[in-house]
Amino acid sequence: MMLTGDDAAFADQLTMAWGGAPRVFREVLREPAFSPKQFLQALSRTAQAMVDGKREPVGRASLDGRSPAIHELMGFFPAPNVTGFEQYVAQVGGLFPGADFSVILDKVEIVLPELRQRLEPLLHRLFERVGYPVRGIHSCIYAGSYGTTPFGIHMDDCHVLMATGIGSKKVAFWPREYFEHREYMVMPGSQAHAGASLEALLQDATLLEIGPHDLMYWPAGAWHVAINDSRDFRASLSIGVYHRGENAEILRKQVALPPVQVANSNHRSLDALDLDGFASHGNDAAIMTPRFEAMWDALRAEMDAKSAAAEAYATHALTMLSSAGFGPLPPTPAGDASEKHALADDAPLRLDDLRALRWHVLDDRVVAAAHGHVFVFRDAPTAVDDVLRRLTRGEPATVGELRALVAPEHADAMRAFLVNGRLSAAGSA
Repeated sequence: MMLTGDDAAFADQLTMAWGGAPRVFREVLREPAFSPKQFLQALSRTAQAMVDGKREPVGRASLDGRSPAIHELMGFFPAPNVTGFEQYVAQVGGLFPGADFSVILDKVEIVLPELRQRLEPLLHRLFERVGYPVRGIHSCIYAGSYGTTPFGIHMDDCHVLMATGIGSKKVAFWPREYFEHREYMVMPGSQAHAGASLEALLQDATLLEIGPHDLMYWPAGAWHVAINDSRDFRASLSIGVYHRGENAEILRKQVALPPVQVANSNHRSLDALDLDGFASHGNDAAIMTPRFEAMWDALRAEMDAKSAAAEAYATHALTMLSSAGFGPLPPTPAGDASEKHALADDAPLRLDDLRALRWHVLDDRVVAAAHGHVFVFRDAPTAVDDVLRRLTRGEPATVGELRALVAPEHADAMRAFLVNGRLSAAGSA
């Protein structure tokens, strides 16, 4: 389903606005960004992910300008007996009467996959015109009754697309140069940050407000703060587009450094630490351990491998291109490596969106990405390229054709790539 009535035409409008002043596009969305029911689902699923110890998605909150304690934080997620939005608002209001609070749900497309499905077609069309984001996309739901953004007037290094799900959204903007010589006003603890002098600053601001079928855009570097005049509960979706990035950032992401134990997490992590205290006398403390040397040599060998740098760069770039910046789609239940989900050689390959499959041919391999999932075909690059080209042309191609081009020890990883990248019927569910 399209986000707007005509995603292609609206992408042209966004392209014209890209990098310019903040603006509102009126009545362009077919429906609000999310419903109250979906908001409750996002809260509940995020809470479950946090209980399960998953890194993403994550929820956070503020309460009268401070971070809530752990026992307070749980009050911002629906209790088991809460089944409707009005019940949820009553729950929070009863636990924190008269409080100024906010709830932020990060990586919300994980718990509301339908949001990503609606956004991706528009974003692909936009990024084909302005370029794909180097650092990807960050999706958030900002909700609550807060009068102004809890962290005050600020700027971000991302372009932002914002739409509402519950209520309206008002944001005040100042040009970049406005605070060039007033940095103290936007530092934590300052009067403007605390809201004491915000009214005076608003005299020089541009105020924009959106309703349920509008979309707001502002560029990276724009000073802004959200304002809620009525203190009614509101919730909005923010899509941060990190268009610019650094080569060093890609390098840090792609170099496979050995994992480290999480500090102070449990006794098992403590027992797994492999270095004891350094000796305080002599030079023995400075003598490299055999394990450190072996880890160093293994990392160097991996980085010095043929085309390793080109493969790492292509992996990051193709992940962004094939996913509209979101990163890999969540794995499907059929995406494990068990025989239960083995793919027959005669199973047809499928492609639901031409933009979701990207690949790059290196000297002796093909780096392929589908919906953000990446697999490197290390043999027969010409034959692999031919199969993928036929797939994008809508011509018949089968799992067996690709399986025949992959070494047996890599067959399970390729099968997981086809399923999780939604290139086979097994991954379509």
